[in-house]
Amino acid sequence: MTGTAVELRRLVGKFVLFFAGCWLIVLIAGAAGALRGASVDPLRFAILLIPGCAFVPAVYYAVGLHRSDDPAQLNRIWPKAIVYGLAGLVLLFGTAYGLYEMG
Repeated sequence: MTGTAVELRRLVGKFVLFFAGCWLIVLIAGAAGALRGASVDPLRFAILLIPGCAFVPAVYYAVGLHRSDDPAQLNRIWPKAIVYGLAGLVLLFGTAYGLYEMG
């Protein structure tokens, strides 16, 4: 495997980490708003946790992309990081739209 292919796989991992970080910021903002006195239903806060079902494994595989130099292992975990990252992104947008419609 060439160095460019390894860097491409690691770049995908960086995007996954970025989007998971965006979800984490949204989650922290919701918790901070609730602590400051905003009326937040427990159901709405639970709905904010749904994208974590995809982002947590995505981050696990993205970190694995950065820690490994073995081409076989990179080829095995690269598609998993992409699929979980895209699923988390779709869930994040769906959750945001759902919460917007509920409000």
